[in-house]
Amino acid sequence: MKKIACFLLSFVILGASSAYAKVVTYQFDINTKSVNFTGESVVALAINNQIPGPTIEATVGDTLEVTFNNKMDTETSIHWHGILLPNDQDGVPYLTTQPIAPHSSFTYRYKITHHGTYWYHSHTGLQEQRGIYGSLVFHPKDGERVKSDKDYVVVLSDWTNENPNQVLANLKKDGDYYALKKGSVQSWDKVISNGSQAIKNRLQGSWSRMGPMDLSDVGYDAFLSNGKKEETLNAHKGDKVRIRLINAAASSYLNVEFSGGPMTIVAADGVDVEPLQVQRLRIAIAETYDVIVPISDNKSYELRSSSEDGTGHSSTFIGNGEKVFAPDIPKPNLFLMDHSQHGNHGSHNNSAGAMSMPATIKHQMPQHSGHKMENMNSHDMHAGHDMHQMQQTSAKQDQPPHHMQNVIEYMTDYENLRAVKDTSFDKNKPQREVILNLTGNMERYVWSFNNKTLAESDKIMIKHGEIVRFVVQNQTMMHHPIHLHGHFFRVINKQGDRSPLKHTVNVPPMDKVIIEFDANEEKDWFFHCHNLYHMKAGMARVISYEGTTQATPETLAKIAHDGWFFSGDISALSNMTIGMLKTSNTRNSIEFEYDYNYKKEYDAELIYARSITRFLDVYAGGNFEREGKDEKAENTAIVGIRYVLPMLIESNLRINSKGKVRLALGSDLQLTERTKFGWSYNTNKEYRFNLAYEINKKMLLAATYDSDFKWGVGLRVRF
Repeated sequence: MKKIACFLLSFVILGASSAYAKVVTYQFDINTKSVNFTGESVVALAINNQIPGPTIEATVGDTLEVTFNNKMDTETSIHWHGILLPNDQDGVPYLTTQPIAPHSSFTYRYKITHHGTYWYHSHTGLQEQRGIYGSLVFHPKDGERVKSDKDYVVVLSDWTNENPNQVLANLKKDGDYYALKKGSVQSWDKVISNGSQAIKNRLQGSWSRMGPMDLSDVGYDAFLSNGKKEETLNAHKGDKVRIRLINAAASSYLNVEFSGGPMTIVAADGVDVEPLQVQRLRIAIAETYDVIVPISDNKSYELRSSSEDGTGHSSTFIGNGEKVFAPDIPKPNLFLMDHSQHGNHGSHNNSAGAMSMPATIKHQMPQHSGHKMENMNSHDMHAGHDMHQMQQTSAKQDQPPHHMQNVIEYMTDYENLRAVKDTSFDKNKPQREVILNLTGNMERYVWSFNNKTLAESDKIMIKHGEIVRFVVQNQTMMHHPIHLHGHFFRVINKQGDRSPLKHTVNVPPMDKVIIEFDANEEKDWFFHCHNLYHMKAGMARVISYEGTTQATPETLAKIAHDGWFFSGDISALSNMTIGMLKTSNTRNSIEFEYDYNYKKEYDAELIYARSITRFLDVYAGGNFEREGKDEKAENTAIVGIRYVLPMLIESNLRINSKGKVRLALGSDLQLTERTKFGWSYNTNKEYRFNLAYEINKKMLLAATYDSDFKWGVGLRVRF
């Protein structure tokens, strides 16, 4: 009888659970749309004619079915960022899911196994930058762990009127292409005006062959909250409002601050954390945070999202009545930061002052004895299991009182994020450690892991059942938001067994982050920097499970495009014309350079060059020269090396087919925001001085003195 009763009880529970779960369906069109965010009409991409696309909502246990109708003349795709789901639904074209062909449809279908705030976006080309992204809200069955009176999604993004493909091409021409637009040109007049410390920083950086620092690559035309520069969300005095923040920017880190007082973080990357109060929060690209904000009066409080480089912001006003503005954030003074400070800015709260930010108040996390925190088996994070059990404790559980917490004035790292339960793994499982160095070449705009781009690398092989630890060491001067598809990983911090679970982690400049995950999946999963332009420039890998991997060399070739980019620089001067034409990809370039003085005298080179390291190129080609109009042309084969010396001096050592050796040295100095001085000298006792004034990115005024051709002035054109 007892067995029959247990069976009936199980049947009733199973039936109730099945009745609760349902199939949630959506159908969306992807098409072009004309938008005007800045006073200029631009053709964008949109989902159901919206940017961002509609919010998709479901509840744990539901099955989600979303059909996308591609109305465009080009293929597209949708990746479900941060979601545990079957491999063939992940949405990376060719690697896991076939792309959605032009004028066709595809239906994604998967069961919702965990709750939280997530987002979806195209993984095709640079379409995400153009508007194909939207939000996901997956609700827990039993209600949110931390209650609120209102619940809103705020999708943050950056916007450029330029075609994103042109943006990438511009960065390939010059990694500092957008410095003038952003007002971040590191010119010597500004270095000197900032005093001795700035001069010391610049000289130290140049000696170590580090170029001037910047916090971002792209100069954006607007920053948006839910597709607007400014919007208002309804709330009333006394309300506690949950804001689901999503940084859907393509390449912008954002600082978020609420004018109504501290924000209380209750979830990070969709996973519940112990409540943590912050005044200002930096959100890396592709991260999500759930925060609770108080509405203390009948006013409209600003939630301001400012780009970290200080070039703009968007605003979401919450409440009704008189507007209360968040404080302006001073633009970072890059001149007073040395390279070590640049790295520390991203990794330590108490270094925020180096960025002209308020100092951080140290936070002591209270210990909560009496809370029952069951150990979570790593298998619970598998898509087919109940990860949501790990995310939440009973809604009736008392929350830690806010007066027990000090407010973090500016949160830039994860040290104080604390999981609501033990997230540690079974120590008896086999361990694998992988060292990943984040590397880059700003001059060529190449980004990589361990000095290899996706096109150059093999897959990272792992085994099912392992605990995989990635030691991620950033050797560049840029922040990198690293994202793993199909898994949550532990970000190892001072919280020990309560280290938080995330799917995207910021790795600060010249710093290290350790993450670990349970290899409980199969097949192949993408792993990459979520700065869209860094990913496209090579900072990506495929994580492949031994025995079930399906990624072939042909597959990798489809997702790892190593395109060729063309650039030119021609000066038409009164005494001569100088030109450089170049086409290049990650490692290779074909370059044609010439001088011609209108008297049938010329010196030209055509070479093929191969980049070995960031500082070293080798090349071979031909030199074609005629020194007088009546002289016979002299043509020789040449081979050589180019190497960057301390103080960023470029050296060029070559030998020609007649055995003649020549060493050349040269460098450029940015004198003012628009004025650059260049010099060169070689062992043939030839030298040249150049002065250029930048009217815009394509047109410059130029003056030159050449040891052979003397003075000249004119126009310089770049393309």
